[in-house]
Amino acid sequence: MGALQDRIDLNQKVFGKNIIDFYKNNVVYMVDKYSKSDDMCTAISVTNISPGRFYFFHYEDQSNWIKYSPVFVVDYKQIRDMFIILAVNFNFIPLEIRSGIFDKFILEKNFIDDDALEVDFQGVYRELVRFGFEYSILEYNAIQLKMVHKINLELLARFLYSSHPKNTYDPNKLMEIWTKKIETRKERHEEMMATVLSEFYETNGIISQKYEALESHIKRLQNSLNRFKNK
Repeated sequence: MGALQDRIDLNQKVFGKNIIDFYKNNVVYMVDKYSKSDDMCTAISVTNISPGRFYFFHYEDQSNWIKYSPVFVVDYKQIRDMFIILAVNFNFIPLEIRSGIFDKFILEKNFIDDDALEVDFQGVYRELVRFGFEYSILEYNAIQLKMVHKINLELLARFLYSSHPKNTYDPNKLMEIWTKKIETRKERHEEMMATVLSEFYETNGIISQKYEALESHIKRLQNSLNRFKNK
């Protein structure tokens, strides 16, 4: 058990009678935080987003799971006229799994200093593959970000065990998604390892359709490009 799990256990004793009560209390607490800005949950400019930190994104999208995104940023890329942020979206990961992915990367001193975690895309991706949730890494077009809050690590335990009120937490739905995604896991992993984000594009700037297992990622990028290229 690492420093993160220790803090989650302590926070659960203080802010909830059980995991369900802890989650419900955190939802109310965190949505209030997102309506303002303070040292624990700080509203920042999109230009100040950096890898290795946790954020809450208000994002322009039709899906509430993406529109209200609790994330960990792992990388960013400049693709043509788009600035793409790669981030783990916790809406796709069960509550009990979230801490297990990051516990090994967080030391007690990180909480004290609110440091960015020293882990890159590959490190996080390997952990996600181990749990079977590598598909939770999504691409965000910076121009679609409407509001961003940086999460202080002191608040991380409550942040991880929460969601936005408009996103009903449904572990059965998450398991359905996991079961469906596991069918194409091998193909998706091979395609992800065989390419980088910039290779999604053909020389004429059109997004390639050859990566079948990553189709949903490519389609989301294509929709972003078509919708916002003239803004």
